[in-house]
Amino acid sequence: MRTDRLENQTAFDLLAEPAHQRLLYGALKAANVTKGHPQFEDCVTTAHLTWLAAYQNFDPDLPENLADFRKFAFRRIKWRTLDYLRKQTLRQQSQVAMENAARLSITPMAKRERQWQLTDLLTSLLAQCRPGERIYLTEFFLAEQTVAEIMRTHGVSRRTVYNWRASLLKKAQALYEAEQ
Repeated sequence: MRTDRLENQTAFDLLAEPAHQRLLYGALKAANVTKGHPQFEDCVTTAHLTWLAAYQNFDPDLPENLADFRKFAFRRIKWRTLDYLRKQTLRQQSQVAMENAARLSITPMAKRERQWQLTDLLTSLLAQCRPGERIYLTEFFLAEQTVAEIMRTHGVSRRTVYNWRASLLKKAQALYEAEQ
């Protein structure tokens, strides 16, 4: 690969020749890009850069193999242009209309804000809990254990676990009402 600045200048000087300009626009036409195409200017820029890349990647010496280089550059420009247009089409298809964008950008923040409020509520609640209520809060909500598993793990009755839950819910409701 040739990446010398003088070599790049030689590539663009070669492209400036009318025959090579026709080759460039012919490759664009083969990719169905004409002057009326909405992305014509972008495709021309892509074609110029592809010409330079083709020049840098062409192995044989150029003055002797100019005809082969023209075929090589034509194919490169055509296929790179088709790839560029394909990517642009996919990008446009995945874009969201402006009337839908506001709803999409706000909804994730609303969910995250509710999650933050719940985290704040649980943190405040944990600070006010008695030991049994703390056990229920951590085991039930964080470890996702059932009432029966909490009973067995801590050696308490079912009624005790339900009492922990009832007092915890009263404190949670008081905290929630205090925040409102």
